[in-house]
Amino acid sequence: MTRTALMLERADRTDALLGTWVALALVVASAACCGHRGLGSPEPLASQSGAPSHSMASPGSPQPVGEARLSPEDLSYQGAFRLPEPFDWGARGVAYVAQTPGQPGQLFVLGNDTRKAEFAPVSIPHPAVQRAAERLPVARMVGPMRSFGAPIVESISTESALASGIAFVPPQGAQRTAKLYGSLDNWYGVVDESHATIWFTELDGSVPRGPFHVGPPGPAFHGNKSGDFLFDVPASYASRYLGGRTLITGKTRGAFHGSQGPSMIAFRPWDKESPAGNLDAVLLLAYRIRFPECAGPNTGNKASCDFPGFTMCDKWEGGSFVYSPTRAAILLLGSKGLGANHYGEPPHSRSCERSKGYHCDPFERQVLFYDVHELGAVALGKREPSSVLPYATWKPGEFLLRNPTCGQVGGAAFDPTQRRLFLIEKGIGDNNAAVVHVWSVVR
Repeated sequence: MTRTALMLERADRTDALLGTWVALALVVASAACCGHRGLGSPEPLASQSGAPSHSMASPGSPQPVGEARLSPEDLSYQGAFRLPEPFDWGARGVAYVAQTPGQPGQLFVLGNDTRKAEFAPVSIPHPAVQRAAERLPVARMVGPMRSFGAPIVESISTESALASGIAFVPPQGAQRTAKLYGSLDNWYGVVDESHATIWFTELDGSVPRGPFHVGPPGPAFHGNKSGDFLFDVPASYASRYLGGRTLITGKTRGAFHGSQGPSMIAFRPWDKESPAGNLDAVLLLAYRIRFPECAGPNTGNKASCDFPGFTMCDKWEGGSFVYSPTRAAILLLGSKGLGANHYGEPPHSRSCERSKGYHCDPFERQVLFYDVHELGAVALGKREPSSVLPYATWKPGEFLLRNPTCGQVGGAAFDPTQRRLFLIEKGIGDNNAAVVHVWSVVR
C-alpha cells in the first residue's frame, strides 16, 4: 500500500531515532523476566534509540503453568487499539516482546503482504472499549518497517509464499544475540514435494538464515503442515512434554500431505549462528487427509472428517500458549467456513471470495481451545495426532465485524507477565485495516 505523507514523515523521524538499533541488537546477551506497566498505567515515552531493549525477557521464562483447562470465561476483555496504516493488508503475524523494568512491552507485527516479509515494533497503548474503529487509540510505530527475510520467502515461491508468523527467541547455546524467527505460508502448495517454512535473522532483520525444514522432509512433516502461525511455549512445558522444543508452528491445508484441520509441530530453535540441516521437531496435531470423502469438491461429507465440520476454506492464522498458575490452553485464531465445499466460480454475488476455487460461505471468526496436556501426550507417543480435538470454540463478540463476516483475522500473542492475550482482527474499512483486541486472564 502507498504510505501517506504523514507516515513517511513519521518513518523519517523514526529512522533518525533508530541509529543505534543494530548496535543494540548485536550485543543482546541474555533475557530476564521483567516488570511491566499495568493496563491502567499511562504509556511511558520510548527510549532515545527507539530500539528493543537488549535485556528483553525471554519466551519460555520459568513461569508456572496450570493443570486445569483455560476457558473463554477465564478471559476478561480490556478493549482494543488500531495498528497504523503500514499494517493495512498485513498483520498476519505478531509477537509480544518484553523489555527492561519500567518500560512497556512491544508488539512485533508483520507488515503488508505484498512486501513479502517486513516487520516493525509498535507500542501498546491503553486499550479502549469502543465499537467504532476510528475512535480507538492508535499504536505508535517504535521503529520503521524493516525487511525480514524476503529473499528467503521468495526462494520458496515468488507468487504464493509470504511471511505469516514471527517470534522472538533469546540467545541459544553458543549464540550471543537474540533472534527473530519467521514462518512462511506457501498457500498454494499443490505439489507432493515438501518445502522449508522457517528462517531467522538478527533483531533488526539483518543476516537472514534459512529456510529450514521443520523435521525431516516427508509426509509426516510436510511443509503443508507448517508456516501459518508461529509461537513460543513456556520452558517448563517444553521440558515436561516436548524434549525442550520451545517453538510451535502449524497450518491448515486440506490436501497434498497437509491436514484437514489445523496442525501443530513443536521444534527446537537453533543454538548456532550458522546452522545447517533440518530443525529438530515432533508432531503434536494433524488430521488425516480423507479425500474426497472429507471436503471433496461439491461431494464431500463433513461427517467423514476427523476435524468436526472441516471445509477447504478453513484457515487458522494465529496461535498462542495462554496460561496462568492454575489454567492453560493453546489457542488458535482463524476463519471457519460454515457452508458446503462448493468448488468453481462464486455461487452468488455475496460470496466472500470472488475468484474461482473453493467457496464455503458463510464464514465466522473463531478461537479454538486445545488441551495442552493432550497435545503433550501426543508428543510423548501416548496418543495419535488426529485424536485431539478442541474442547471449546470461542466466537469473540467484541470483534468489530459481527459473525458471519468476510472479515479476516491476523496473528495472536500472549504477555505471560501481565497475562494479556492479543488477537488481531482484520478487514476494517476499505483498506483492510487491523485492530488489536486485548483480554486478560483472570484466573
